[in-house]
Amino acid sequence: MEKFTLAIKFTAKPDNHEQFKQALTDLFETVSQQENFVHATIHQNIQKAEEFLVYEVWNEDIDHFMNVTLKQPYVLEWEQLLVDMEIVREPSVYQSFAKFNRGLSNHASMLR
Repeated sequence: MEKFTLAIKFTAKPDNHEQFKQALTDLFETVSQQENFVHATIHQNIQKAEEFLVYEVWNEDIDHFMNVTLKQPYVLEWEQLLVDMEIVREPSVYQSFAKFNRGLSNHASMLR
């Protein structure tokens, strides 16, 4: 299997961003229990509280993720919540090619 990173920008409405923030946190309580899930970080824009960035790492083939993981009941419920709350979603999928760690080296360690 191959790791990939999913970065998703969500934009809520000014009047529902706190509700969405809680829903996002609740979602990742479930996501974090998934077999191929590695880790995630959820960010909130300091200047625009209704804007969120989710950074997820998965250890699975992207096709499996799209055709199996995203068909789970909790994902279908999440999709409906996004529609109901009128959340704008902008997903992107990335694959690592270099990694940097503070203090270990001044050079990138190339990943395969």
